[in-house]
Amino acid sequence: MKTFTLVSLLAAPLTAVAAPAWTMYAYNESVPEIHGKPINADSGFFWINKDAAAVCPDYDPECPASNSTIVSGPVYGSGSASSNTYWFMGILQQGGQQISPAGLDDSWGGLSLKYAAVGAADRRIGVWDVSRNTGTSMILDNSTVSSLGAPTIRTKYYGRQYTWMACPDPLPFPAPDSYTQVDLSKPLKIYDITVGDVDAYPYCVRLEVTLKPTTLAAPQYYFCEGCQYRCDALYGASECAAEGAACLEPYCGAYTQDTK
Repeated sequence: MKTFTLVSLLAAPLTAVAAPAWTMYAYNESVPEIHGKPINADSGFFWINKDAAAVCPDYDPECPASNSTIVSGPVYGSGSASSNTYWFMGILQQGGQQISPAGLDDSWGGLSLKYAAVGAADRRIGVWDVSRNTGTSMILDNSTVSSLGAPTIRTKYYGRQYTWMACPDPLPFPAPDSYTQVDLSKPLKIYDITVGDVDAYPYCVRLEVTLKPTTLAAPQYYFCEGCQYRCDALYGASECAAEGAACLEPYCGAYTQDTK
């Protein structure tokens, strides 16, 4: 079985190019509660302290990646996209799932790292995501090998440094004054953050996302609640209203208790 696949994964103008497969880990030595913990994919987002929502292929129902999250990248664009880099979930499902950091403009932080089906916008699934997740790219930073002992994923705006943070989800009310008041053993969702915004999220733990190469066989796909989170109809009608909450094959597939 292939470790990962990018065949039929990329929408034009990208070209299908093999890329390394990785697993993701949180890095912050000053916060041992989260340091070294795996980062997993579930419901279209990335989490600490949450199992991966991976669906195994029929011929391998106990696939090793069911409890892990595989990401693949970087993949470089071609033509007008040649300056961009792209990252994907390491899956077997035709169509694929692309990872997207926050978009908007250079002033925004505090938006979640997420994944959605490639081509979903063509069927008007994921228009919310597409419109708000443009203009930025994720880079593989090998310079951190000397300092952190591993490469990292970073987002890159023009002249603006971004990193990541893990925040409680759901957020307690009233919001805590510090992450030391948060139960860091509960699910924490991964967001990006500007250096200037660090004081705006005192209840979140700052971290780097470090990478380890993996040879795990890819699952079929990772469940993502694409319609539930991405159908506010700001950019026109969506299939979600007509088809209900679940994404359509081959984008994400149905979510069942067997996913866990």
